[in-house]
Amino acid sequence: MDMLKIRVIMEYEFRRGSKAAEVARNINDAYGANTTNDRTTSYWFTRFRSGNFDLRNDLRGRPKMLVDNDELKAIVEADDSQITPELAAVFEVSTKTILVHLHQIGKVKKLDKWVPHELNERQREIRVETCLALLHRRTNEGILKRIVTCDETWILFDNRKRSTSWLDPGSVPKQCAK
Repeated sequence: MDMLKIRVIMEYEFRRGSKAAEVARNINDAYGANTTNDRTTSYWFTRFRSGNFDLRNDLRGRPKMLVDNDELKAIVEADDSQITPELAAVFEVSTKTILVHLHQIGKVKKLDKWVPHELNERQREIRVETCLALLHRRTNEGILKRIVTCDETWILFDNRKRSTSWLDPGSVPKQCAK
């Protein structure tokens, strides 16, 4: 039997002033054992007492948070270097949801491609002069003048990371100087 019809009967009995346990027993006698139980009938009677006579079930589970794929695609194509937490904040969804929708619109994450740094003419000249000076120093000066001693070493290490972009699978990533 359809549960909506059972709830209509429960509402009818509630309006008549019947007790929940008695109604559950009567429904089970008329429609067969285990059609309803005391707890279910009590739940619906409590709902009716609060003024809610809607006989449909309440929505269960997490609400579906849908992301408009066209809007997401427009945002990503405007700035393809956005990270997923930023996109998730824009759409107010989880990063996992954004990743699923990025996959649906055919975007993949690609690292920028390292390319050699292009030197201008002046920079090339300076490098050649430095190399020649080091070669001459090796032949002209003794070993003791090249030894440097100190008690501490300070090294600045700049570890540059390649940025990522959301691109179509066949497209070429951006280039960045190494």
